[in-house]
Amino acid sequence: MLYYWLMNNWEAVQQAALGSHGIVTFAQAKAMGIFPAEMYRWCRKGRLMKVGRGVFRMTAYPSQGMVSDMAALLALFGDGAYLCGESVLALYGLCPTRSYVATVAVPGRMRKRQIPQGATIVKAKSGYSPAYHDGIACQRPADAIRSCIGVLEKGRLFEAVDEAENKGYFMPSESDELRKEIENGKATA
Repeated sequence: MLYYWLMNNWEAVQQAALGSHGIVTFAQAKAMGIFPAEMYRWCRKGRLMKVGRGVFRMTAYPSQGMVSDMAALLALFGDGAYLCGESVLALYGLCPTRSYVATVAVPGRMRKRQIPQGATIVKAKSGYSPAYHDGIACQRPADAIRSCIGVLEKGRLFEAVDEAENKGYFMPSESDELRKEIENGKATA
């Protein structure tokens, strides 16, 4: 637990952003006792950059490409949101996908105007606990591959299974089961 009362406000925001790929939200700032006006002042000074409604990125934090973009995207959708489908395959680097399209599972409802361009929304499964990869909530690799059956070509899915097995994301018995599901064109789980 960080003792934010021992730091000044900017140091507290920096500490919060370090754990989330340079992303900080109004909710996090409010929990630290920082007012929105101060966040906007830091935007004018160039310390923060507004990503979306209530979500900011530290300008001094080095961008980590897709990882920091996905962290910002999930922050826009709030608690309980996680990446799914092709986005997970791209995040784990399992096979070539359309990385410019992000699929996000959201537990609640979203207004159309709140959905950023390039994002696709699906309803989150109740009771599903996502895995975390580089601190980003997402489907487990096996579930992501299953959700892409019928969406991606079989060759790419087989490539994703091989790559995930090589990286140790699941056991050979599970990869054999996935290969059968891909071959049949139907996910069992």
